[in-house]
Amino acid sequence: MTESSRRGVTRGYVGGLILATIMVVLALVVALWGLIALFSDREPVQTPGVISAVVPVIIAVALGMLAWGLWLQAVQLLRGLRTPPWGHTLVLAVGAYLIWCLGGLLAGLSIEDTWFSPYAATLPVIFALGSFLFWAVLARRVFTDRPPPQWPWERRGENGPDRAGGAEDDDDRGE
Repeated sequence: MTESSRRGVTRGYVGGLILATIMVVLALVVALWGLIALFSDREPVQTPGVISAVVPVIIAVALGMLAWGLWLQAVQLLRGLRTPPWGHTLVLAVGAYLIWCLGGLLAGLSIEDTWFSPYAATLPVIFALGSFLFWAVLARRVFTDRPPPQWPWERRGENGPDRAGGAEDDDDRGE
């Protein structure tokens, strides 16, 4: 591909990629927080009198901030910025930490459950990773001619689990 050529990307593609990134980030948060709880025998909220329902609300706000930041990254990338948006990534990572800490303080959590929590320490890493992965997938789509990855059975001319018979099976399916 030449230096200046780009492939078009629809809003739907960017929206779907943002949603997929949000799901990956949420899955990583749940997995890492589960491991922390397993090995440290500590819950994310240990402050007496505070219900644990504040955790999903704070995480949802942080994920909303991530979605907005990813949209801004997509706009920059579609305007031709080829380098990773390190500034956005840093802002999203620090923003996730600050949302957890400040939101937790507003909800009545202790300092140990907010600023000094091992749970809070995982958020910047996960959000930065999600931001960078989003950029990498979208940049590949916009700036390369490579087709989307396919499973072996999706490729033409290769026998996979659903193409055991070969080319004559294509005629049976109306292809």
